Amino acid sequence: MRIAAIAASLALATSGCSSAEPMPEAPKVGPVKAAMFVYRGAGCTGRGRMAAFEKLLGRPADGIVEFSERSDWAHMLSSINWALGCWDGTKYRLAQSVPMLMDKGTSLSQGAAGAYDAHFRALGELLVKKGHADAYLRIGWEFNGGWYPWAAKQDPDAFKRHFRRIVTAMRSVPGQRFVIVWNPAQGEQQIAPDKAWPGDAYVDVVATDLYNQSWNPLDKLSAERRWKTLVEQSYGLAWITRFAREHKKPLALPEWGTGTRPDGKGFGDDPYFIEQVAAFARANRVVFTGYWDYNAGDYNAELSNGRQPRSAAAFRRHFGRR
Repeated sequence: MRIAAIAASLALATSGCSSAEPMPEAPKVGPVKAAMFVYRGAGCTGRGRMAAFEKLLGRPADGIVEFSERSDWAHMLSSINWALGCWDGTKYRLAQSVPMLMDKGTSLSQGAAGAYDAHFRALGELLVKKGHADAYLRIGWEFNGGWYPWAAKQDPDAFKRHFRRIVTAMRSVPGQRFVIVWNPAQGEQQIAPDKAWPGDAYVDVVATDLYNQSWNPLDKLSAERRWKTLVEQSYGLAWITRFAREHKKPLALPEWGTGTRPDGKGFGDDPYFIEQVAAFARANRVVFTGYWDYNAGDYNAELSNGRQPRSAAAFRRHFGRR
């Protein structure tokens, strides 16, 4: 699901650190109030793996993160219908990743003109029918990168117009209570995220994805330095916290994790990273976080299989209590 490891830290190699936007002091005691979502694999694969994650967590998870196919609109809907069928009978809240375009034959300009509105209304109707009228919708997630067809750098104005049309179409569905998530990848990537802001009326939650990875050689020196980079880099955690506050929106971390990469750019069993994410969630108005408890090939952040025992212990300690 994570194209090119989501490349969430490519900007670290060139952006460096800046103290221009320091984070507030974060409390480090008490339970994290943010809801705990998780990605364990798509549909029935994920459901079959939930027991191990909840054993690690020490309590039931609050929600799940899901994706869809992008070969064409029909397969987008059918894949989501299949996945949600796998979760029938559970009480998990849904964070659905909503592709703005398909991999071939679609464009931001066509979307901005309304060519795909009917597909998104159909998706909204499906979610309501399947009992997920309150789903978080990650529309065009990680749009500031270049690994998805809806990359905002191609045409920022068309991206914003298309985003607004999607929201309008899905909010038109009777019975919906969708929560719209605006979700850039970590850092600036290929375009400054705020250049693709669709407007306050079309966003309910400001989010970012956060992985313990870096292409900056200096970040190998210590876990503390890596976290400082994630906070202070251009369009890092400090920026998105300030941006959400200015727009009076809560925050979310729909994908986050610590793990390994085949190229050695992931930092593996790192309890300090887990602790700092927990402190960030406590200090800010974070409504949910989605741990990536999955081996995606390009990034393996699994905790529930015992491969990262120190991080797993920190995760349970900080997130296991409600």
